[in-house]
Amino acid sequence: MIRRLAAGLIVVGLAVGIWALWPRAGSDPTPTTLPVAVESTTTTTTPATTATTDATTTTTDGSHVVTTVEEAEEILRSLWFGWFEGIYNQDEDRIREVVGNPDQIAAAAAQFGELEMARAPVDHDFAFVDTEILETSDDCTAVWTSMSATGFSEAALEGVHVFRWAGDSWLFVSLWTHREDLWEADCDAEF
Repeated sequence: MIRRLAAGLIVVGLAVGIWALWPRAGSDPTPTTLPVAVESTTTTTTPATTATTDATTTTTDGSHVVTTVEEAEEILRSLWFGWFEGIYNQDEDRIREVVGNPDQIAAAAAQFGELEMARAPVDHDFAFVDTEILETSDDCTAVWTSMSATGFSEAALEGVHVFRWAGDSWLFVSLWTHREDLWEADCDAEF
């Protein structure tokens, strides 16, 4: 009998505990776990005013790890400038300078004569907002951003931009629409 009474008290105690700790409608839930460190990488930038077509970025220690949103945006600006400049001039060699994925090179070449542009692009036509570095290493970087191109075209792209280090420069590899897409494999894929 005492065992049944003890078991009943335990069950009642658990029920009261759950009821007391259960969030109520309109209450402000508090997280039960917190990240060890949180670094904000979201920013809004204005377009650069100087022309740059070099997509290389190297720190003084020889590392190619992209550490700031501004650095990631400058690399992306250079890569997308080369992409659109190659399409505008119908120059597949120019596209190969900034693209490291044969499928993406073919996709750019397919736009020759198809993509309407009011004039040749310049690097300050490209602006980025809500940029966040999702992954960065010595040879691969993935960045979530919204890019807009104005002046020569009204292009707008939002997604995960993946670029890889190839000897002496960064090369565009892929653009994924959703953060949850399988972009991680592009950092390891052979192209």
